[in-house]
Amino acid sequence: MGQIRKQTIQSSFLSYTGFLIGAINTYFFTKKGLFTPEQYGLTQAFTSISQVIAPIGTLGMTVFMGKFFPYYFDRLSHKRNDMLGIAVMISGIGALLVFSGCLLFEPLVIRKFSERSKLLVQFYYWSLLFAFFYLCFMILESYLYTLKRTVLPNFMKETAYRICVSVLIALYAFQVIDFDLFVKLFCSVYLLIVIAVIIYLVSSGQLYLNFRFSTVTKRLRRQIFNYVSFVYSGIVINGIARQIDTLALAGVTGLTMTGVYTLNQYTAAVIQVPYRALLSIAGPMIAMHWKNKNHHDISRIYKRASINLQLISSFLFLFIWINYDDGLHLLGLDPSFAEGKMVFLILGIFNVIDLTLGISSSVIMTSPAWRFEFYSGLILLATSIPLNIYLARSMGMIGVALATLSTYTVYNTLRLVFIKLRFGYFPFSINSLYALLLAIGAYAVTLLISLNGLAGMVVKSAIFSVVYLGGVWLFKLTPDLAEVMRTVSKRLGRK
Repeated sequence: MGQIRKQTIQSSFLSYTGFLIGAINTYFFTKKGLFTPEQYGLTQAFTSISQVIAPIGTLGMTVFMGKFFPYYFDRLSHKRNDMLGIAVMISGIGALLVFSGCLLFEPLVIRKFSERSKLLVQFYYWSLLFAFFYLCFMILESYLYTLKRTVLPNFMKETAYRICVSVLIALYAFQVIDFDLFVKLFCSVYLLIVIAVIIYLVSSGQLYLNFRFSTVTKRLRRQIFNYVSFVYSGIVINGIARQIDTLALAGVTGLTMTGVYTLNQYTAAVIQVPYRALLSIAGPMIAMHWKNKNHHDISRIYKRASINLQLISSFLFLFIWINYDDGLHLLGLDPSFAEGKMVFLILGIFNVIDLTLGISSSVIMTSPAWRFEFYSGLILLATSIPLNIYLARSMGMIGVALATLSTYTVYNTLRLVFIKLRFGYFPFSINSLYALLLAIGAYAVTLLISLNGLAGMVVKSAIFSVVYLGGVWLFKLTPDLAEVMRTVSKRLGRK
């Protein structure tokens, strides 16, 4: 766990730096008088569209690299390694097919969104361009993960991207550019990131681009096709299910309500940062352990990841929740955004549950039973689409949040049970229960404090942090905390 822990901490630090910048961006997006909720909702709709279209366009090349890279790097020289070349060719074909389909169905999009989401219709082509650049980054990101260069792509995606958006917001705020040009530049940010990553790979001599099929590809072609076709389908289904809430809300209620929803969705997404950082590092390691049939290490990573993610996600969720009302008031956001408080509560609980169940997706996708990812994804999609649309119409954004919580709870429970029955791995221990009780107890203490405003935020945050973090240390709920402290002590020159 040492390498995983080190890179997870580094990636999480960069990610939270990015989230801090993103929080500042969100503040200016939602501050009254600069952007309208509809304009902010448009930028979030771009992100949701790209996270649906781009994974489809890759045609499974990200999962192909994540699963089979050990075979390519173990058995081929750099010059003969055709893994990236295959990924570029196939995803290029996928992009052509997907974006042709998007142009073909443009009249349907206009008919569906023209009444309540006029800006999305106006900038439809630019949303596709945003998705294409994001697709290119996805391929390079997966390739860097196989090289165990996880910090750079996390920095580019979480930090550099938001810095670029900050620059665009400043240019718009000072009236250097109008909103039309702002949108076009916003959709081009990932192009700059892709160029920067390519320059890094070329300058470091790690761009192994070969378009001739190697002996590994020829030997494993059936396995690759079978694996990619199933797992890719599952990932596409999962991606659609994860974004259907925003898209359903945009279609049913319009971009204004979507902007309110996505602000709280973004706030809740802060909880997901450690998971994304951990997954980018642990995923390739689990794939290697499956190749070597090292079941002990897979089980160990699965269990350690679960307790660590439970502790971190619970802390972040409750820390934000106890400061939610005072924070909105002090930031002076548009009053309409305060309507989404219950959305944050529901999505926060969803994220805690999602992270507590650990890295089950990586365990399944890289295992011999990878087909289950597809079948469970079908169940998720079959329930999430009708439920999101129905609850969006009947309950608005709260209904969409409830749909996300309920469908993913069922989905994650299915995967938890499957992994236990199929492989005997189980992420929970008695410490998982203690962690839950500690979180409830630390939150209960803050309810005894009647202070409001900035003083209340400071006092509540301090008391909650001391009780929670002190409890984690006192009860030794995770061995990684002690190991991190020992590492810090050594670097500070202490024994």
